[in-house]
Amino acid sequence: MSISTPVQIKVLSEIQQEHDGEKEKIELYTEGECTVKGSTVYLRYEETHELGAVKTTVKLREQEVTIMRSGAVRMRQNFIEQEHTLTDYSTPFGKMQLDTRTKSLLIEKDNDVKEGKAVIIYDLQIGENDKHLHTLTITFKKIT
Repeated sequence: MSISTPVQIKVLSEIQQEHDGEKEKIELYTEGECTVKGSTVYLRYEETHELGAVKTTVKLREQEVTIMRSGAVRMRQNFIEQEHTLTDYSTPFGKMQLDTRTKSLLIEKDNDVKEGKAVIIYDLQIGENDKHLHTLTITFKKIT
């Protein structure tokens, strides 16, 4: 049986436009829970999105990160270093396909999983729109 631990979570998303190099930064600070099953770490948290409430689960494995969202936004996005993946991103307004190419993936955690970090650098293209370079950093720390 696995035990959930309360954690402080920070999600930092940095997006660089391909066509003009302009950068955008989005930060989220929240509390959630961390569950460890074998060598897999699950982070769960809720956020309020402009479309409504969204539940997010981040699954951290040795060579792969999966982000699953449900509620106002639904998606399951996989990040595997040097791999190309397609994701359906559903909102109340319709569905879009996300084309992701993961350039690098770094996952760090201490032995007893009291804290950790995932850094994902990837190209993202939505439909025929311009490609964007994303750097997603997710950090977590046990609340003591």
